Amino acid sequence: MKKKNRRLACFFVAGFLLFCSLPGYAASGTVDMVISAKCSAFTVQMGETTVTASGGSGTLTFLHSSGRPFVEGSSATLQYASFARNTPSGLELEADGLATFTEDDTLLLLFERRSDSPGSSGEGTLRLTGGTGRFAGVDGQCKYKAENLPDEWNLVANCQWLFSFPYR
Repeated sequence: MKKKNRRLACFFVAGFLLFCSLPGYAASGTVDMVISAKCSAFTVQMGETTVTASGGSGTLTFLHSSGRPFVEGSSATLQYASFARNTPSGLELEADGLATFTEDDTLLLLFERRSDSPGSSGEGTLRLTGGTGRFAGVDGQCKYKAENLPDEWNLVANCQWLFSFPYR
């Protein structure tokens, strides 16, 4: 009986060590992207404060990438909704977006822009907050520069990303 218990214990220890040694690592890199979108905006003037809610759709394209899951030249359709408050003391803007590359590959985006003066410099922060398929588990921080035109906006973002493995 002792020999059987020893074999069983060795089997469990070997299985545990094999499980612990499975590759679990992360990759990181950079990606540059351009986003172009049409928008519909609704504005309410409240004294010296302008409140704007907008939403729209467009495209997101990866220009340069240091690696997977961001494939250079790939494009996605983009949908977003945003809320902005512009006061004499500054601007606060937040937008949530969804980039759909395929039905199974989506990327979640969070745009934030703050300014201490009325109006906007057009510079902000974009966070990559995961998604589905090849973007599940991705996390990133980006700086962006936006150009706001009537009924549309364009931006270029430079991002640092981190992705945990193993890939599916």
